Amino acid sequence: MNILLCGLLLPFGTAPVLADFLGPSWSAPSDLSSNQSLVAAGFRNITATLQGYLDGDTQAADPAILGEMSNLTFSIGMFSLHDPAATELQFHYTSPEIANAPNGTHKVDADSIYRVASVTKLFTVLGGMLELDSSDWDRSLADIFPELGDFASKNPGEDDPIYTVQWDKVTLSALAAQIAGVPRDGFPALGEILVRFAFGGPDPSSMGFPPPSPSDPLENPPCASILDSTCPPVPYLQTTSNRPPSFLPWTTPAYANNGFALLGLAIANITGRSIDQIFSESIFEPLGMDSSNTTTPPLSVWDRSVIPGDPAVNFAFDAGIFVSSGAVSSTTRDLAKFGLAILNSTLLPAEETRRWMKPVSHTARLQYSVGRPWEIHRFTHASGVVTDIYTKSGDSGAYSAFEVLLPDYDAGFSILSSSTMPDRFDVLAAITDVVTNTIVPALAAEAAAEAARKFAGVYKSTESGLDSSLTLVVNQTVTDAPGLVISSWISNGTDVLSTMSPNPGLFPWRLVPSISDAAHDKMAFRLVSGNDAPGAQEPVGSRLFLGRGFAAADWVGVDSITYGGIGTTLFVFDIDCDGKATAVSPAAFRVTLEKSA
Repeated sequence: MNILLCGLLLPFGTAPVLADFLGPSWSAPSDLSSNQSLVAAGFRNITATLQGYLDGDTQAADPAILGEMSNLTFSIGMFSLHDPAATELQFHYTSPEIANAPNGTHKVDADSIYRVASVTKLFTVLGGMLELDSSDWDRSLADIFPELGDFASKNPGEDDPIYTVQWDKVTLSALAAQIAGVPRDGFPALGEILVRFAFGGPDPSSMGFPPPSPSDPLENPPCASILDSTCPPVPYLQTTSNRPPSFLPWTTPAYANNGFALLGLAIANITGRSIDQIFSESIFEPLGMDSSNTTTPPLSVWDRSVIPGDPAVNFAFDAGIFVSSGAVSSTTRDLAKFGLAILNSTLLPAEETRRWMKPVSHTARLQYSVGRPWEIHRFTHASGVVTDIYTKSGDSGAYSAFEVLLPDYDAGFSILSSSTMPDRFDVLAAITDVVTNTIVPALAAEAAAEAARKFAGVYKSTESGLDSSLTLVVNQTVTDAPGLVISSWISNGTDVLSTMSPNPGLFPWRLVPSISDAAHDKMAFRLVSGNDAPGAQEPVGSRLFLGRGFAAADWVGVDSITYGGIGTTLFVFDIDCDGKATAVSPAAFRVTLEKSA
């Protein structure tokens, strides 16, 4: 018995460490909105903080950024799978620019229509997942478009990889993950505009560039101007086909609006339906996103649209070939429906959602990875635990936006904004940090508090003569390793924790969620251990492969010790209709312990 217990978590010979599994440390909280909720309290702190900045109190903020907040119109709204009233957690501010605008709304709320810019890219990928076969994602653009196939056959990219995109290697999956290496923007004229800003002059030739060459096809493509929104697909493909790549496909994330224009065209080519149709018929209508559009919203809703300055420039324009990259307009209410549909797998099978919400590649920043097309920020709690935040940002024209999903807590929020000021996105990003740095710890604290009420307590065997019990508690400080802590465990008369006393580094033993089986009112947890992490930090660059860095991580050792074919780390709770545990089974021990206190 002692040999089994000593090997409950780690294979023999490995150092005692903690490196929790990727995912939640607690069950997702169910109360975000009541007066007793720590999340609601956190949101009240956010609104008070933001209002303080708007009133001129910038002592606790970066005054260079948040000092400009009063010039930004913005709307914040939360949502949760388990608390429908969480959508009432909102904050809206109308700047003087919008309050006095000649067109549109003069006061923003949850139904105000903003352009969301590149948040559109989420809809494009979701639309593709709904309409394409899985094999289509591995097809190359040379296979899908005859124009690019013909170009690739005449200009093999392998022969000139620096100056020629390898269109036979650029797949839809690579485009969706921003790792195809295609030119960033489809219209060369945009780069010509930006070079003037970068070098500070109106005439590129005065900055050392050679004069324009009328005979150079790169300088004079069929669709040269970003203002040519009516550029048809074939000329657009010809425009982008012979431009040099940024990188080889699958090398590094490299943001490309052009990539999403190509992805939208490919989806339309394969399905025979426009991307506008797919958005409307496969996403907006099924989810009841009645205020969302890919074209300029109808005049009937302009009275609740956010329109800074000239509507012809900032609002009422045709995105043309870039519909799939940045054309969507939406509201706080609609983006809550969208975020909830993703978290709930409303349109996709659950396994496809889980696969979608994973990184495809890393960036050069430890805290930032990229998915399809998720921008994944890694938030580190005071305990050292990491929460992956799945986001998509948008910034174009006079609009900036964030859609933010927190899968570990089945919750999220959106922030929409509008302003003609140059620093619009920086101000919005600073606001997003204010929300994130408060709401993520609040969600964790509320989840811990609810876990204490639902799972903590004493569980005992009701079988006559069997001395087996388990006591679970919840750590109350934010720096403690999270999870349900096993404070006492007796198995058939054996004190499991005392048996482990020669290995104190394994403590505290904790249970973290693994699989929910709501259909049978059960929830599985896995045992993890260690008292020196996840907050434990090694010097930069050291011990990457030894000890806590690799060999004894929980994901490596999971189920390495079994009894009777069941991993000794598996604990299964019976859950009642209120979400409270009524019993627990340490599965390998073949015993059910009823909750007694």
